[in-house]
Amino acid sequence: MALSIEEIVNKHESVLKKYRGLYAFADLLATYFVLYVLFVLFNMRDLFLMFSIFEPYTDAKYSILGFGVVFETLGLIFLAFALSLILTAIRHYRAEKKDAIALLEETHPVLRERLRTAYDNRNTDNIIVRDLIGGVIIDSKPVQSSSFLDRRKLTKDLIVIVFAVTVLAYVVGTGYQTTLSPTDLNGVIDKLPLVSNSNSDLYPVDENGGTSNNTSQENIFGKPAVVVVEGKDVDLTIPPGTGQGFTSQEEGEQMNESFTQSGMVNPEAEASKAYYDNLPEGYRNVIQSYFEGLAEE
Repeated sequence: MALSIEEIVNKHESVLKKYRGLYAFADLLATYFVLYVLFVLFNMRDLFLMFSIFEPYTDAKYSILGFGVVFETLGLIFLAFALSLILTAIRHYRAEKKDAIALLEETHPVLRERLRTAYDNRNTDNIIVRDLIGGVIIDSKPVQSSSFLDRRKLTKDLIVIVFAVTVLAYVVGTGYQTTLSPTDLNGVIDKLPLVSNSNSDLYPVDENGGTSNNTSQENIFGKPAVVVVEGKDVDLTIPPGTGQGFTSQEEGEQMNESFTQSGMVNPEAEASKAYYDNLPEGYRNVIQSYFEGLAEE
């Protein structure tokens, strides 16, 4: 009889583990479809455009089962599955788990306390225990393992799955998507006072080009920098108004270049002969005499 009571409990416990796996799979499937629909609606595929590591793979197509799938779609599928797997594992890890004995006693009041007592004393051999175990075996024979199945829970998961698949089919068929995108978070992050470029301006710039720092602006360069080159001190002070970098104040060698003076030019005016070429024939002597008369006056 002891072996029989163990067989009964182990049989129900094995079925109960299968049902738990079925619950977990249904929850995983429902969570996955809900997350994937939300990712598609809110343009989560743009998330891969925000990271340079995914830049070489964006818009790349892969052939899977004869269908061309874009890299961003594969990324969303993987991301939704990973998140749904984590959420389902956490939810089922924290859920209360009842063993087969507790469920049998809960669903069948005739076995309450009797089944647990008989199972705990299954190795005891006396007339009282044998009578208890025999009665429990007789009362537990009508019990079906299907009574452990939580149909309400599976029905809820099935309704969520059907609804999510329907919405996904509508989105794929119509191309409907919201205007929200992960790239919108860049503007929100930049507006945060502690996250935006707080280290870019150590001292705010005033309108006149200076800074709001209270330190004195006199002798801004401090002590003149001096570099020793071949035993000589070379001043590297930056003169005001000069460009970037240091300029040496050491005088260089002067270049003595010879200057050649041009020759003397006759200061007297000399008439040009080029204008004769354009004078009309027949009037050349008259025009020449006219200009010579003006020159004499």
